[in-house]
Amino acid sequence: MMEEKTLPAVETPSKAAIGKASLIALAVALLILFTTVLPAEYGIDPLKTGAALGLIGLSKAGDTTAAGRATPAQTGIYVAQPSLYKVDSEDLTLLPGEGVEIKYHMQKGAGMVYAWKATGKVQFEFHGEPDQKPRPDYFESYELDNKVGQDHSYGSFTAPTTGIHGWFWENKEKKEVRIHLTTAGFYDSAKMLSDGSSEDLTIEDAK
Repeated sequence: MMEEKTLPAVETPSKAAIGKASLIALAVALLILFTTVLPAEYGIDPLKTGAALGLIGLSKAGDTTAAGRATPAQTGIYVAQPSLYKVDSEDLTLLPGEGVEIKYHMQKGAGMVYAWKATGKVQFEFHGEPDQKPRPDYFESYELDNKVGQDHSYGSFTAPTTGIHGWFWENKEKKEVRIHLTTAGFYDSAKMLSDGSSEDLTIEDAK
């Protein structure tokens, strides 16, 4: 017949011991929070331990590294147009004191590339006039040199409004200046303005 053995009694921790253990755990958690988590994640270092351990800004560094591996955002856009683009080439001669203006009618969002060269410096403004003006004398200025002048300009342009967009050149030198202008873009008409008169220009479809 087997003898019965008495198992030792298990003592339940007292409330005081549980409270003491909880306080110790809380103290350790707060210590970790202030010495490592706050400096590393948020850059907050009240005890200066983050700086000593080199933890400041770790999260930002990680974000920067991840950003460096990210695919660059696409910056270009595609804009469909209803018809083939046009080309135009103009040769202008300005005597001293003369001015001339050439403008192209473009829809909002239409693009144009251009180049003009002159045999001397001319003062000029690249500007536009919307079809729907807020007031009769309203215009939009894109590039202006009415002081020193330039002998060339190359670039691309996207019409911010539906209307006429182009250049006004003025020869303030004491000798004749010749200007050659070349454009290609989605415009539907062009005109030249000089001495108060307006002349429609012949533009062609790109070949």
